[in-house]
Amino acid sequence: MQLKNIIGHFFHAIIVEVFIIFCLIFLINNYFINEKVTIKSDGVGYYEYLPSIFIHHDFVRKDIVNQNNPHIYDRFDPITLYVDVDGHKVNKCPCGTAILEFPFFAWALITTHLEGNYNDGYQFPFQVAIFYAAIFYLFLSIFFLRKILELYNVKRPIIIFSQVIFVFATSLTNYVSYDPSYSHIYSLVTMTAFIYFIKSYFTRYNINHFILACLTFGLILLLRQINIIILLFVPFLAGSFEKLKAGIVNLFRHPGKLLFGASLVFGMFFIQCILWYLQSGHFLLYSYKGEKFDFLHPRAFKVLFSYRKGLFIYTPVLFIALSGIFYLALKRKFYLALSWLTFFLLVTYIFSSWWAWSYGSSYGMRVFIDYYTIFFIPLAIMLNEVNIVLKVTVIFLSLLTIPVNVIQTYQYKNYILNWGEMNKELYWKIFLRTDKRFKELAWKRTYDLSQYKILTEIPIGNVNVPLKEFHLVRRINSKEIPGFQDLCMIQVLINNDFNARNDTKIILDIRDPKANKSLSWHESYLLHFPEREFNRWQTGVFNFEVPLLNDQKDKVIDFAVYSERYSGKLTVVRIKFLRHI
Repeated sequence: MQLKNIIGHFFHAIIVEVFIIFCLIFLINNYFINEKVTIKSDGVGYYEYLPSIFIHHDFVRKDIVNQNNPHIYDRFDPITLYVDVDGHKVNKCPCGTAILEFPFFAWALITTHLEGNYNDGYQFPFQVAIFYAAIFYLFLSIFFLRKILELYNVKRPIIIFSQVIFVFATSLTNYVSYDPSYSHIYSLVTMTAFIYFIKSYFTRYNINHFILACLTFGLILLLRQINIIILLFVPFLAGSFEKLKAGIVNLFRHPGKLLFGASLVFGMFFIQCILWYLQSGHFLLYSYKGEKFDFLHPRAFKVLFSYRKGLFIYTPVLFIALSGIFYLALKRKFYLALSWLTFFLLVTYIFSSWWAWSYGSSYGMRVFIDYYTIFFIPLAIMLNEVNIVLKVTVIFLSLLTIPVNVIQTYQYKNYILNWGEMNKELYWKIFLRTDKRFKELAWKRTYDLSQYKILTEIPIGNVNVPLKEFHLVRRINSKEIPGFQDLCMIQVLINNDFNARNDTKIILDIRDPKANKSLSWHESYLLHFPEREFNRWQTGVFNFEVPLLNDQKDKVIDFAVYSERYSGKLTVVRIKFLRHI
């Protein structure tokens, strides 16, 4: 009976976290749609330790003489996250993510029949395992977030609100559903646990919590060495300079525990040193060859506010969370406000000094995900203390950011939001748009037309667009196009106001008329044509790349339109046929 009570109490204690995760999974399954491939891009590098050690058995490479076996690295060549160090292939990514993924990988390994091919370790059960790994560590993150806010005496409703916003109003939705193999969820849980244990230590001076903080700090270093800067957040967590000093003095009263904690940190990091040695013969190395910080040229404003990847553009709830810092300052809690702001500015300076400040093709400013917890502490403190009017206002504004984040996550997964080259015009063109017409609109390529020569231009004139009817506007014979065998691009120009409701499709079909077979089919929504914003009269252009068709046979190009919901007119339609110079 006692065991039953313990189990019941345990589930009662985590019921909110379980419900939030259940809602997230429901959202993923019914809106984002589960991914069949979750181990991809940078995530491959973090995960690759596991199949290399436990399936392929090719991890130890320091003693390999490449000349004796030139094919020894064939498996690694397609994986760009391996770098050359003294002639050996070394995984540039730290091993911490793989360590946290290991229990889930092990379950998939035990229960999955391996086929002995290159994909072993990347089969569907392993992909699913990594998804659930991310879900589990997100659960732990919001659990530790609750524990942190309880130490600040935040009321339960505000804690639950903070947990909900933490999950649904930030890019965690993407890095659980679409990119769960990236390191950020795993860094987040260790950072959140570290913050809890450090805050708990300075609250109660419980030396055992210091030991647990050292353990999680060791994991932090295994996940991303740059996150050593979380130590600079300790002054804020101490609460005051006097408590910071007292906590440090208390550590030296327990020299054995202090030494044990330090040993845990170095011992954890030594795991990475051993793995580096097994791959390269070096215990210490810098695996990010050719990549560095440029501290003389930080791009802080871009990191925070650019439409390309800005933190506050793609995760606006964090901007709202800054109000908590202003509140602390207004309440004359200058130590807390200044220590938080100093840490935030320093982190921003460091991250904005990385050579690739946008951190590649990804959703939002992902490098800040590891630090999300620090934003929610002052926000929750403020909401816990302010009057009802301000409380409702901040909560309302924060809740509005949930649909913005959810929709933008959907856009990212469905190629509506460009992964790396967004700008202000594109952002507002597709803002909160989810219709399939907007897919790849932000990916529209631009061409240097000086590198092309026009073979001929054919005027089409005005075109009526009937409703729900495939309308063949013009059939052009290849004989009408001089040098057709060199054709590489067809450019369609249309005068229109490009109303955002217009769902007209422009279709080009290059056909073999004798075989009655399509050789090259191209289509694009009219909304992909405008060079400026929607709902303004302009000449819109779209360039359709076509493969070389130089077999000398006669062909035809069918130009057609189709619309499900719109009937109207396209004016001054022209088609240009181009080749490379």
